[in-house]
Amino acid sequence: MSCIRHWASIFTGVAVMGNRWSPAHHNPKCCPEWFDIMTLVGNYPSARMKLHNLGIELVYDSGVMVAFCSRLVCHAVDMRTSDRWVWAWFMRDSVHNHFKTPRGEHTWYSEEDYAKYSKVEDILNGM
Repeated sequence: MSCIRHWASIFTGVAVMGNRWSPAHHNPKCCPEWFDIMTLVGNYPSARMKLHNLGIELVYDSGVMVAFCSRLVCHAVDMRTSDRWVWAWFMRDSVHNHFKTPRGEHTWYSEEDYAKYSKVEDILNGM
């Protein structure tokens, strides 16, 4: 419990992934109001991050930081051979609930926008 008093980040968790291919996915444990931040470091040929339901493909070079709601945005990185590390910072309600701290309210979506953007099939059909 004492370490939580010294936690200096708004994020409740971090994952470090090495040389991992990431297929298209959502993170259902994330809240729709919160953004995750992913940073790529390492030596490798140029990578691309695809944000499928937004129709965006980003150059994902070393040092690039990308922030988006991983619950709503379907994302993937196709790098199978390289020397790369991804730092993913995220928030979980379960941590807030455990420590009885209020949920952050950093971004808001109207109910209409949430309904519109929370269904991948609807977004892909609208493109």
